[in-house]
Order: sequence, then structure tokens, then C-alpha cells
Amino acid sequence: MQAASNDLVFAIPTGYIEQRNGEVIILAPATTDERTPCLYGLAGRQPSTGNLEADAEAALVRVVVPGWRRLDDWHYAMRGTSAEGWPYAWYRAAFEGDIGGQRQAVNAMAMVLPAGPGQVHVVWGMGSIARCLLDDVAFEQLFHSLRPSAWTSDGGQAMTRALLGTWRFTAGAGLQQLTFTSGGRYERALGSSTHIGHTETTSSTATGGQFTIRNGELTLVPDHRPASPDRYFVRVYDEWFQGRWKSSIALFDSRAKPPLVIQYYRVDP
Repeated sequence: MQAASNDLVFAIPTGYIEQRNGEVIILAPATTDERTPCLYGLAGRQPSTGNLEADAEAALVRVVVPGWRRLDDWHYAMRGTSAEGWPYAWYRAAFEGDIGGQRQAVNAMAMVLPAGPGQVHVVWGMGSIARCLLDDVAFEQLFHSLRPSAWTSDGGQAMTRALLGTWRFTAGAGLQQLTFTSGGRYERALGSSTHIGHTETTSSTATGGQFTIRNGELTLVPDHRPASPDRYFVRVYDEWFQGRWKSSIALFDSRAKPPLVIQYYRVDP
């Protein structure tokens, strides 16, 4: 279901309900579930300094957790461009504050995106410091539903340029690699290794095809099955972790059961 707040259209993530407190919108889990560990919401418009990264950090302290005690100097951040071409910055840190009369430690996040001259929209999140990282399936659903009225889509041009290159996902004994080229072609390589006793067996496969970005969605059309394309919502961004920026993409498969988010890191030449 779609709704709007201060000219920012959004959709309520699966498993959440909407509550309103003046300008502030709260998206709360309908039930306690391991798939919904975070609270999300929208906080309306805030003044912009012209620097989205500074705006996100300021919005977190001023709007999301005003007066709360920051637990340490560590933080995690993202900056990127949506499939519609609007830029955004995301900032998360740990705080301690009063919730329902009890002191609690939480991870809290603010994300900002353009809202017209001199202003930004603020999207926020909060949850258990042990379970909520604020970049889960619910966040991806919310992010990809955002439609700021002050922004005109560039038709995926900026996203296509940012996507070019090679990206790799590694998990356990396997890896997946995606390479996108300026000619609209992609290659997907899969590799795995299996240990049986002292013997290691490796295998790999590679496929290719055409890719497009349209209406916020990345479509991969394999040469060997053109009638059955793969479709993902995609974010291309830099993430700040352990003192440096790393380029990443997040592919969100909303049709998987359950929905799935896979993060790839850029492979430098």
C-alpha cells in the first residue's frame, strides 16, 4: 500500500503497520518476528547544508534520538544513488535513551534524500543493538518504494553508469560474480568448492546476456533462457566501514520466498 508524507511517496514494508504522530510517521512491526527486528519511519523535511552526509548525521542526533547518549565513536554509513537518480546518505550509530520509562541501548539510523531547494526528506530507523542493523529486507522494501515529488527520474542513467564493472559476493564455499559492460551486456560467474576428507573439489559455471534498468528495476536476460529473465531492485553505493569507503551493490529479490537481499563488493582491476 502506498502513502505519502511531505511529498514523499512510500510503501509500508511487509509485516509493518503505519502510525502517525503529527508529521512523524512510524512504521512498526505488526508482530514480534526475527524478520522485523527494526522500527522505521519518516520524519518530514529538514534544512539541508548541501552536504548529504553531514545532513544525515545531523538528522540522526537532532531528529531521531535528540538528547540521547551516544555509546561510542563508531559509526556505519552509506552514500549512493537510487535507480531513479536521486542521491542519498545513510548514517547509523549506537545510542542509549529512554523508551517506555526504561533505559535501552539501540542502533539508530537517519537517511536523507533531496526534498527541493535547501531541504531534505528524513527516513529513520531504530532497533535492538543486538538484532537490528537497519539494512534488512524491510529497509530495502521501504527504500525502493520512495518517490520524492521534487525529483525527476533520469531513467536509470546514473545507476547504469555506477553499475559498470565487476562485483563479487562470497559466502561459505562459494562465490558469485557479476560483470556489467557499457554495451548493455553482463556476465555471471558461479564458483564453489567442496571438501571431502583431504580432497577438495571445485566447480564453476558462467553465463551471460543483456541487462536493463527500467522503473527502478534491474533486469538480467540470460542468452540461454531469454523468456525467463531475472529481476532485482538494485542499489549502488559506497559504505563506510572500519575507516574506509567500499563500493557495493545490494540486489533485492522481492519475489523470492522469503524475500532476499544479497550484497556484492566491487572487484578492483
